[in-house]
Amino acid sequence: MDKKKEYLIGDVSRIVGLSRDALRFYEKKGIIHAKKKENGYRYFSDEDIYRLMCIVYRRKMNDSLEEIKDFVKDDMPVAHMRQHLERRIGEEEEEICRRRQTIARLKLSIHDMENIEAYEGKCVLKELPAAYILDTCEDLYDSLRQWFSMSSEVSGLDMAYFYNVFSMRNGMLENEGTQLLIYKGLEPFINSGFDLSACLSTEPLPCVYRVEASKDLLPDAAAAETMADWASSQGFVPTGVFYSNNMTSFLGEDTNIYYLELYMPVIPAGKQK
Repeated sequence: MDKKKEYLIGDVSRIVGLSRDALRFYEKKGIIHAKKKENGYRYFSDEDIYRLMCIVYRRKMNDSLEEIKDFVKDDMPVAHMRQHLERRIGEEEEEICRRRQTIARLKLSIHDMENIEAYEGKCVLKELPAAYILDTCEDLYDSLRQWFSMSSEVSGLDMAYFYNVFSMRNGMLENEGTQLLIYKGLEPFINSGFDLSACLSTEPLPCVYRVEASKDLLPDAAAAETMADWASSQGFVPTGVFYSNNMTSFLGEDTNIYYLELYMPVIPAGKQK
């Protein structure tokens, strides 16, 4: 009968790809058990190598050390293990969802940066974004409170943007409220228990579009006047509605810079009533 092989801790470290400290830690936790020879040297067997393979694989399933300690008990029922694996699948799926939401937020921010680089200080024609209207609030600060409330209850709704709605009268902007909008295309990143189809949607209105850097969260009438003049030069007439969305903020110690994207719905000059 073949003599069983014996491995010193350095041998095991090379075979399984774990540091000596990690092996000692597993031993301290009672997950593996070294044997001691008469000369005082501690060694591991082929069975220990196989045991470590099982442990390393479970670590690759993101099981904690405490869970692994339960796994190596002699009386582990199969049903208990199956329930544990099903629970772990649910946890990993939730983590995947959180990661996908994080990537979606990053992509939204990149899109905002691209708009700033392309349109800051310029006027162009652009449609109002296709979006779901989550709520219409009294003003920006009322919508902030609603944003915190909704996003704490439904994962993913924190990706809403604040569209301040103004009416334009006699060269002045009058606040008509703030809409919380979720852009269409973000449906896969919103908690499946929330029914976006029940929300009203924005209309694809042709608009004069402009991005401005501002020290204020809300635009001034001069921005609207600049856009109205540009619309006239292109043969369009403003409808009297004006939208402002703070797409991103650069927060400083004393002064904040807000990048406002401004939408002014327009119609061809010959079609106004």
